[in-house]
Amino acid sequence: MKDEDFVLGMDFGGTKTAIATADARGEIILHDNVPTLPDAEQAVSRALEVAQELVSRSRRKHGGEFRYVGVATMGITQETKVLFAPNVNGWEQLQLPRILRMTFGGIPIVIANDVKSAAVAELKWGALRNADPGLFVNLGTGIAAALCVGGRVIQGAQRASGEIAYNPLTEYDVQGVRSGVAPFEEIVGGGWIKHHAREQLGLEMGAGDILRQSKHNPTIRAWIQPILRTLAFQLTSLVIALNPARVVIGGGLSQVHEVIFPSLLRSFEEFVPFPPELTVAHFQHEAGLMGAIALALGEVEGYLA
Repeated sequence: MKDEDFVLGMDFGGTKTAIATADARGEIILHDNVPTLPDAEQAVSRALEVAQELVSRSRRKHGGEFRYVGVATMGITQETKVLFAPNVNGWEQLQLPRILRMTFGGIPIVIANDVKSAAVAELKWGALRNADPGLFVNLGTGIAAALCVGGRVIQGAQRASGEIAYNPLTEYDVQGVRSGVAPFEEIVGGGWIKHHAREQLGLEMGAGDILRQSKHNPTIRAWIQPILRTLAFQLTSLVIALNPARVVIGGGLSQVHEVIFPSLLRSFEEFVPFPPELTVAHFQHEAGLMGAIALALGEVEGYLA
């Protein structure tokens, strides 16, 4: 890829699709956000219209050739469907690879899960540089992890590695992914924290604000402690199994890392034979989009294993 060439990155999310063109160094040329429409096909169609407009404008503004497309998306993308992506109506029935190929012709396309894409961005430009192995953990509305080994993100046999939202909490759990239940996420996920706090404490605020309030409010602090202990227990088990050099926490809840990190550090120090470095992600915003751009610059799956 020549210096004057450019790539396209797209991050399909539950509320918006972030789209950008970038040069060979990963610097943004043009950027736009498109609200995610309630219907999957309409959402993709509108996003692709904007993407094509950005490509045309980038040709005029930047020159060079349009070389690659990187896509970060919800769930696990297969040729004829998307698994575990219930946020947008019809998304799971979407034939996303075919639609993208029809739109971009012979331009090579790389598609990855949004959390794995964020891990790629951290590998290339952020907090996972020079960490081998490294572990990226997304704490937000969704909970997931990505293991990085030798400068590549491990996808797994069905591209489903790191789907820790489905971890059982105890040996007595009887419902999991086959029943549409994500036990770990339904305790620690940001949406569930908000939901449970509203039901149990009468609070009307987001998970991040609840965690911030816990620093000053003893009632909220006592309520949040079991959630933080569950998080620490699950991540400690993961860290013991994988022995990463560094753990990077991303996602919306990473913005209140000062509340979350103490319990993680205590648990790592007590139980992990070789405690890893713990740090917050470099990309607090647009992590998926930057990951999509990194995927495109990797020239077809250069960051995926």
